[in-house]
Amino acid sequence: MKIFQDVFTNDEIMSDVFPFTLEYDDVIMKVASRLTTKDNCANIDVGCGNAFGGAEEEDGGEAGEEKVLDIEYNHNLIKTPFSKPEFMGLIKPFLKNLKTYLIENGKEDRVEGFMKGAQAFIGSVVKNFDEWEFYTGSSESLDGSIVLSYWEDESASGPMFYLFKDCLKEIKC
Repeated sequence: MKIFQDVFTNDEIMSDVFPFTLEYDDVIMKVASRLTTKDNCANIDVGCGNAFGGAEEEDGGEAGEEKVLDIEYNHNLIKTPFSKPEFMGLIKPFLKNLKTYLIENGKEDRVEGFMKGAQAFIGSVVKNFDEWEFYTGSSESLDGSIVLSYWEDESASGPMFYLFKDCLKEIKC
């Protein structure tokens, strides 16, 4: 299993237990979440069925049990509200710091694609800003990753989460 940690804060942000796709010139990791009970968050189905810890039902649990988003809960992400001006005031230095990080770590060839993809992604966020939710890692540091979520499909079991891939380092467990 791989854990993805923020390169600036070392907060655990994601793991490869959750399948993801890369979008926006491979800048953004897009991960589907699901609303479930806290007890079911530990029962991540890896395709082996119930005999190996998979939940029998997506939501499962007793009526009235507290529901949580699996990604938010499993990685201790902290919901952090932003106004549009606050977000823009935060995202610009974040992207600049991440660009500097790429250059300082020998990934100069990644900078052009990163900037292009990041700008396109931020443009899509700003267009429907009020429909997005924002998270930080467990340290609640605004110097690290900003994780975003958006309900693309109201019939889905949870929103999609979006992470800046270049701000994450893989740690093998």
